[in-house]
Amino acid sequence: MKKAVPFASPESMEVTWNLPHKGMIKGMGIKKGVTLIVGGGYHGKSTLLQTLERAVYPHIAGDGREYVAMEQSAVKIRSEDGRSIYHKDISPFIRNLPTGRDTTDFSSEDASGSTSQAANVVEAVENGAGVLLIDEDTSATNFMIRDELMEKVVAAGEEPIIPFIKRVKGLYEQKQVSTILVAGSCGAFFHIADTILQMESYRPKEITQFAKETAKAYPLNDTSMAAEYPDSVEQKIFIPKQSLEAGGREHRRAVGKYSGDAASTKSAGKSDRGMKIKVMGTDGFAISKTNVDLRYLEQIIDSEQMTAIARSLVVILEQYAGQKIQVSQAVSELVDALERDGLNVLSNGNGSDLAMPRRAEMAGCLNRYRGIMKR
Repeated sequence: MKKAVPFASPESMEVTWNLPHKGMIKGMGIKKGVTLIVGGGYHGKSTLLQTLERAVYPHIAGDGREYVAMEQSAVKIRSEDGRSIYHKDISPFIRNLPTGRDTTDFSSEDASGSTSQAANVVEAVENGAGVLLIDEDTSATNFMIRDELMEKVVAAGEEPIIPFIKRVKGLYEQKQVSTILVAGSCGAFFHIADTILQMESYRPKEITQFAKETAKAYPLNDTSMAAEYPDSVEQKIFIPKQSLEAGGREHRRAVGKYSGDAASTKSAGKSDRGMKIKVMGTDGFAISKTNVDLRYLEQIIDSEQMTAIARSLVVILEQYAGQKIQVSQAVSELVDALERDGLNVLSNGNGSDLAMPRRAEMAGCLNRYRGIMKR
C-alpha cells in the first residue's frame, strides 16, 4: 500500500517471541480480558480490528500480516437484523419480555438488531470462542449500553435488554472469554476495560492509566456497572427429515459416522443424493432452493471455504435427520472427523475445490439455516 504507516508497538505492550524459522521477533501483545480500541475517525481503529479478525488464519510471506496472530477461536460479533434464531437461551442479555415470552428457549424468523447480536454472542460462547471481536459501528446501540438519562426516563424494570457493558467483565471472569472492542463515541467502556489503546494516525498508544483517571470524573451509575455472566443452557434444535428433500424425494440413507468413504460424502455442486448446492462467493449459498445467508459471518474469506461449509451442513442434516441435536456437539463431531480424515469427509475423496472451514462458521451456518423446523 502506498504511503502505508508501518506498525509499531507501544513500549508498554511490547513482547518478544522466539519463532522456530525466524528467531527473535518483537511486537505488540494484547493481554487477555477486556481491551478497548479508541481514537478519532479514520485513524485506524477498524483497520486494526479487521487485521485481528483475519489473523485467525496464517498469512503467506509477503502478505504484510504474516506476523499477526490471533487466538484461532476468535469470533467477530455484530448485529444481524433479520436473521433467524432457533431455540437459543438469550436470557443473559434479554429477559422479562412484556409478552411473557420465554427467552431461555427463544426462536424468531426475523430477529431485531439487539436480539440477533445477543444470539451471536451466546452462540460464540457455546461453540468455544476464546475472544469476541466487536466494532461499535456494526453493533446495535441498545445492545451495547444504556446511558444514565435513558435509565431514569425508562425504568430498568421496563427494559428487557441487559446491555453488553454489564456482561463483558463476567464473560472473561466466569467464561474466560476475552473481548476486543472498537469504540469511537461511547466512553462508558473506559470503566470496565483492562487495556485501552488509542489509534492515532494508524499508530497505537496505550492510554489505560490516563483514560481510567479521566473516567473518574464521569462515574457510571450503579445499574450500569459490570455484572456476572449467568450460566445458560444450550437448547437442542430439531432436524426434520424434510430438510433433505430434493426434487420431491427424501434422502434417508445414513451417512455413517462421518467416515471419509464415497457413500458418506458429496460431489461438487450436487450431493450424491441429488441435493443441489449453489455457492455465492462469500455471501452464502443455496441448497435445494433454500437460501442460506452468511454475509455477516465476516471471517469467511473465500468461496472454497463457503463450499466446504455448505457441504458440512448437508452432512450434518443427513446424519441427524429426524433427531434433536445440540449445534456445538454436532459441529464438534464433524470437526473431529475433518481433523482426522481431512476434507475427503465432505468431497467424495477429492477435496481440491475446498478450503477448511472453522468451527465458528460451521455452527453459524447451522444456526441460520431456515430449513430447521421449530419445535
